[in-house]
Amino acid sequence: MCADRRLVWIWMFIAWMSAGQASTGQEFWKLVPTGTNASLRGLCAIDQKTAWTCGSQGTLLGTIDGGQTWTQRGIEGLESTELRSIHAWSADELIVATAGSPCRIYLSKDAGRTWKIVYENEHPQAFIDGMKFWDDNRGFVFGDPIDEKLMALRSDDRGQHWLSSAQQDYRLRPGEAGFAASNSSLMVFEPESVWIGLGGASGAAQVLISDDGGLNWIRSDVESIPSGKSSGIFSLARGAQGQVVAVGGDYMQADGKTGNVALYDSVGGVWQGLKGKGPGGFRSSVIYLSEPIRIEQSARGLVHWVCAGPNGCDASADAQDWFALSDESFHVLAVASDGSLWACGAKGRVGLHVR
Repeated sequence: MCADRRLVWIWMFIAWMSAGQASTGQEFWKLVPTGTNASLRGLCAIDQKTAWTCGSQGTLLGTIDGGQTWTQRGIEGLESTELRSIHAWSADELIVATAGSPCRIYLSKDAGRTWKIVYENEHPQAFIDGMKFWDDNRGFVFGDPIDEKLMALRSDDRGQHWLSSAQQDYRLRPGEAGFAASNSSLMVFEPESVWIGLGGASGAAQVLISDDGGLNWIRSDVESIPSGKSSGIFSLARGAQGQVVAVGGDYMQADGKTGNVALYDSVGGVWQGLKGKGPGGFRSSVIYLSEPIRIEQSARGLVHWVCAGPNGCDASADAQDWFALSDESFHVLAVASDGSLWACGAKGRVGLHVR
């Protein structure tokens, strides 16, 4: 009897240890309470302690303790405005852009206590879709077309002033525009490259590419991602070897498993479809991890790519074959300077993964 009881305890201990080692994808994210029910679509992660996020109803939140507490730093007069583009240099200095009317960019140097309007456009079609910075001083903004012409702005003084980046107006196709779903349909990288993922028009999704800071543009067809009123490219990320991954699909069909990812071959200069299994649905954000994460429960080794959407998150070693990482719903992903991962989404949801 005693021997049987000892055997039972041994098996229970083994089962407990196995469960700890083979954690589920759901446990990849530690959810941190924000105290808001807003839809969060802007995210800037500085490190595992410090991050800023923004979204609907003028919501703007910052944390300096890994999400244990959040400080609300809303901007007066924007209580019903969408904030979807954000960049932060520190816990004190940040810049945000509205999505819709009023079309403005705001800068704060005291953690959001006071704000300065650094750009304003009163045109009724003005709508900012994304904002990214090459470095501490040089930034780029793009928005929906005004009279079918690309809205593109540049700052060279840490966001203090914004001017049109183009020598001449660049005309988009009828209905064509970007998606302000995650502040990541815009991608910039050194020295002066700008990539913009588009949708809205019928046909194949498009990427606009500029290698001179937005002065001149070329188009790149992305045949594996269809474009339409609710479909196209929603997010871009670039790997260490120059490969680029585009994710998206149709946000009206969240569970659609086709037409939601493409890979850019930097050697051949063309976009390709997947060779393996794709993500589990429409995806609005993708990130590249220069320092990969080992996902033990996946039995697939190191992970370099993670994408997210309304029905969950996926991961991949090479962006060619994806597996389900978590069924947590997020709009946006971000990787901080220390390698920690942040995510945010609907109903004030924020997730954190620390290595």
